[in-house]
Amino acid sequence: MRMRRWVAGLLAALLLLPVPAFAIQKSVAKATARVKINQTGGNNAFQVIEHESQERRTYNAIARTIRSQYRNADPPAKRSAQRYLKSLLADLRQHWRLEVRTGVVSPFAFPPL
Repeated sequence: MRMRRWVAGLLAALLLLPVPAFAIQKSVAKATARVKINQTGGNNAFQVIEHESQERRTYNAIARTIRSQYRNADPPAKRSAQRYLKSLLADLRQHWRLEVRTGVVSPFAFPPL
């Protein structure tokens, strides 16, 4: 009985020991070796704003084109086009949130027209 308590105490003490710094560095090095970010640009807020304004102009041009194509369409087709534009804008805003948070600009893949 005493031996069992002693072994349990020894195992608990081993669990409380800190993780060696080399093991942490090794795991971080493995994690960063696998990460690949396909982004370009700098960490300048002005560059992020300029990039977003260019993407906003592109989105507005696409939205104008789609709205003009469906202007004389039946109501279900108009609603479908509006839902598509709303979804595209939501994706673009999510992309912008990521750029603002990271400070790194990356191209948004607009659909071909």
